[in-house]
Amino acid sequence: MSVATGVRIALPGKGALEASTLAFLAECGMKVNRSNPRQYLARIGSMPALEVVFQRAADIPALVQNADAALGITGYDILAEHRGYGDEESEEDDYDEDLIVLARDLGYGACRLVVAVPETWIDVSTCADLWHLSGYYQTSKGRGLRIATKYPILTGRFLRRHNITHCKIFSPHGALEAAPLTDTADLIVDLTETGTTLRENRLKLLEDGVVLRSQSCLLANARLLYQQKEALTIAETILELIDARMQARNQSIVTAYMQGESHEAMQRTCAELNQRLNASMSSMELRVSTSDLTSDMEPGWYTISGIVCVGGSISTLLETVAVLRGAGAVHINVTPLSYRFEEASMSVRVLRERLKRFA
Repeated sequence: MSVATGVRIALPGKGALEASTLAFLAECGMKVNRSNPRQYLARIGSMPALEVVFQRAADIPALVQNADAALGITGYDILAEHRGYGDEESEEDDYDEDLIVLARDLGYGACRLVVAVPETWIDVSTCADLWHLSGYYQTSKGRGLRIATKYPILTGRFLRRHNITHCKIFSPHGALEAAPLTDTADLIVDLTETGTTLRENRLKLLEDGVVLRSQSCLLANARLLYQQKEALTIAETILELIDARMQARNQSIVTAYMQGESHEAMQRTCAELNQRLNASMSSMELRVSTSDLTSDMEPGWYTISGIVCVGGSISTLLETVAVLRGAGAVHINVTPLSYRFEEASMSVRVLRERLKRFA
């Protein structure tokens, strides 16, 4: 990476992953300014020292590893295939590599790499069944199972863990789901989100056939971050924003006013409210505090506030409001959280520890 280009982050340049990544970055306060969708270079207004380069998602791990970009976002499945190992490996294993994962799950692009066999194989539902079938194919047909996949390295490792060695793995062009139907493969290992496409093509998942669970992830070149202070500063800023945004997701600040005899009495009331709320709603994260209300309201009124995890259901919020109303609260305000910064970013702390090996 030349000095003239500054610090680069590589982002997916097409498809659903591109749109989701741009939306995620904008949500975290890092909107990418790209005047033309065909442009390969762009900028982030809030981070002028960072240059965005759009590339194929499959090429991003190599770009970051080769220091052509300091940072990158791609699917974890792509990174795992590039490295040659997935979830079965200890996370400590990547500490000796320049290519590291800064954030494993960014909360979008979720999918699974799975083993899918024809529905007509009624006696095959586990990897153990597949092992028996592979032996049968070898003895009766003189060949192993033909497995079509775009992830030959991860597939090979998974099959070996299940002692399935009588097989041939290949990567065809086009849609994998059609391979068993056209008899160009016996089964496939492919990505799926819901399994709908597999079922539509008369394929079924093995019960223990999940090769890898994947989401979008944030990558970095550790050596480059260690050597370039500006790159490290940008990486830490991105991690801070991502951590704070993900901490704030589905959470809102609830503020209300209540009348009480004294500050101590309000503290007791708030403790009772907390107990009731947490007993009835497991997702509740309400910590109520009190302070004298300095407004045009009469003396004896206090402010109570806390954080409620709304999640995907509005009923949790309405239950909270009902409990507060029942206790006499008025003027109940709800403000969605944009960011929630902890005392320190755990991701930044982990990154600094990982970079110590270069010292």
